[in-house]
Amino acid sequence: MSLRVGGHSGPMVGEIKGIEIHGGSGVGTYLLYLRLNVVVNNLNGKAILNQLSCRLESGGQSVAQGFFEGAPVVEWSQYTSDAYLGFNFHLTGSQLNGLELLRHDNDLGFGVWLSGICHYEGKADSFSDRGEFNVLKQEWLRALGQMNYKKTLLFELEMPSANILGEQVISLLEKAQSHILNGTFEEAVASCRKVIELVETQRGDKADAASAANSYKNNRREMTVCQRMLFLREALKNITHLANHANEDSFSRYQAQSVLGMTVALLSSPEVGCGK
Repeated sequence: MSLRVGGHSGPMVGEIKGIEIHGGSGVGTYLLYLRLNVVVNNLNGKAILNQLSCRLESGGQSVAQGFFEGAPVVEWSQYTSDAYLGFNFHLTGSQLNGLELLRHDNDLGFGVWLSGICHYEGKADSFSDRGEFNVLKQEWLRALGQMNYKKTLLFELEMPSANILGEQVISLLEKAQSHILNGTFEEAVASCRKVIELVETQRGDKADAASAANSYKNNRREMTVCQRMLFLREALKNITHLANHANEDSFSRYQAQSVLGMTVALLSSPEVGCGK
């Protein structure tokens, strides 16, 4: 669906044929840049646009109001064929989380409202029109990456950059996060299992973890704190076991996020995580 510019009571001077999105980081916010690609009609003289504003909707809900990028007055002539209008949207983490829930691991649909005043052929006409546009999943994920959305781990891991194990673990955690954004939750959980297996192999305490699980069954009151931490890691590994086997009970987004969070939390423990 196209979005018309200046086409209510006056002549239509242009038509929005598509959108592009890019991301960036703002001060305390996430920056979404929206570019509206315009095909300009054959004009009789100049067309001047001002007081431009843009509003985004998704899932029938208003998302944010954009700020026009560039000079406050846009001028097109009879020689203009293609043009664009750019708007910046400052989004909070809650707004992005809401969009991710609406996207539901697929493409993201946007409703775009554009309004302003068009001066053409001696008249000034106000306009306001709405169009529906679809953003492909990979384009949206690229924009999220440009915003540095969900790239921060909330736990500090003391792993030297020269540590081969540390590099492998970080790579697997990044893959797990990428799988969650792409909606491949089983693969995200499987990456977390690989992290646990790498750590227990490096520490050489796989047998200790199995012993702690046995103690929990038979003599949990006598377990030390370290044994309980080992049991917690073993329990998490048991959860991730389902990701490697065909099972009707598949992982949801929230469950995969929880597994990733617990994996990172256990890595920060010197008793059961990286380092010894």
